[in-house]
Amino acid sequence: MTPAEIAAYIGAAAWLPQIATWIYRYFVQPVVTVVPDKYAEVGFTSLGPIFNLRMAFSAENKDLIVDGFELLLRHSDGDTRTLRWSGLSETFSEITDAAGNRQVVSRDQTPIALKVGTESLIEKFVRFQEPRYHETDRPVMSDLIAHFNYLKRSSQADYVAQTLSSKELFSVLETRQKAFCWKPGRYSITLKLGSPKKFKLTHSQFEFELTSVDVDRLKQNIATLDSELRNVISSNLPDFKGQPVNWNWANVDVCRFTA
Repeated sequence: MTPAEIAAYIGAAAWLPQIATWIYRYFVQPVVTVVPDKYAEVGFTSLGPIFNLRMAFSAENKDLIVDGFELLLRHSDGDTRTLRWSGLSETFSEITDAAGNRQVVSRDQTPIALKVGTESLIEKFVRFQEPRYHETDRPVMSDLIAHFNYLKRSSQADYVAQTLSSKELFSVLETRQKAFCWKPGRYSITLKLGSPKKFKLTHSQFEFELTSVDVDRLKQNIATLDSELRNVISSNLPDFKGQPVNWNWANVDVCRFTA
């Protein structure tokens, strides 16, 4: 073997660890772990059923881009709902002065994609809503807006009053009231992440329980649906002062799923 051949073999061997690393990174799948907070918010507003939860995300082996996030909620009676992420917020710092006043620096964003890296843990407050609710609410709300604009363009002096007594408004309220889905009992949560790459998700099931008191408080929001919608329409009147709109929430404990 000539010195040149020996040098070539040595040079090739030097590349073997790097090539092995490239092959490993190509074939290995990221392993994603999602750790939820111990507490979550359950709600029902004009945005429909809502589930808000702070979560921590981490990845092993390599980074992952998450482009979809859904919760599959299954009640103990078998009823199933799918909620999709609709908002993300991240807290950067909290400062409390000597008087006890707290200032929070945070960022709110519409979820498009989320990078989960291997270097550090990321925490996000994730807001989930039900796509099915918006699919049914959107057309009736569009009809109401179209009817309101028609009356206003027609120079109807009482266009606000006519809108408030219209079948279009009652159709919106009826559709939203029928969308109330929360009931007492245990709910299981199955996390479903989407990504352009293949990955593994660990610890993807959790659970929480709603009491009868929780559900009764949330049902009070049905009446608030009417107040909020009438406030929006009546705001077109001069010197109008709307009714206060306060939504009730249920704070629930989130724990590991037990079959």
